[in-house]
Amino acid sequence: MFGTVGTGGVERSPRGGRNGSTIVCTYAGGMERRQVRAWGMVGVQGLLFLAVAVTALLDAEPHWWSSLPVSIALVLIGAAGVLGSGRNLGASLTPSPVPNRAGLAASGLYRWVRHPMYSALILICLGVAVGSGSAWCYATIVVLSVFFDVKGRTEERYLVEAYDGYAEYAARTGKFIPGLGRRRG
Repeated sequence: MFGTVGTGGVERSPRGGRNGSTIVCTYAGGMERRQVRAWGMVGVQGLLFLAVAVTALLDAEPHWWSSLPVSIALVLIGAAGVLGSGRNLGASLTPSPVPNRAGLAASGLYRWVRHPMYSALILICLGVAVGSGSAWCYATIVVLSVFFDVKGRTEERYLVEAYDGYAEYAARTGKFIPGLGRRRG
C-alpha cells in the first residue's frame, strides 16, 4: 500500500515494530524520515566537534583553568575509550543513531555504560578545552554533552524497537557513567 507524500511515499512495513508493523515515510532518494533525521544529527555532531576546535583556538576572554598534562591525559583516555568502544561494536559501529541491525553490543565497555563512545568523545573534547583554557570551549563541551544526551535518547528509542532485551539492559546499565542514568520503563 503506497500513498504519495511530497516526492516520496508512505509504506506500511512489517519490520519489527512493537505492534508488528511500522509506517515508513520515504523521500525521493529512498531514505526513510528516520534516516534523514539521523544523518542530520550526525551533521550537527560534526559541527559541534568543529566548534570545539574553533573555540579552543580563539584567544578570547574569559580564560578558565588549563593544564597541558591533564589535557593530554584526558585526550589519551578518551582515545582509548573510542578505540575500545569501536572494537566492542564491531560491525554495529555507525555514526547514525539508527541501528544497522548488525548486532547489539553489551560486553566490554558496554557492560558498564550504554554509550561509552559518546563518553569517550566528550573526554577527548574536554581534554581540548582543558588544554586551551577557553571558557567558550568549555561552554561548547556543555552543548556537546546535551546533544549526546538527545542523540542517545533517540538512539535508544530505535534500539528498543530493534532488539528484544534492550530495555532490560538499559534498565541495569548506566548511560554515560557506570551506574548513573539507568533507563526507566
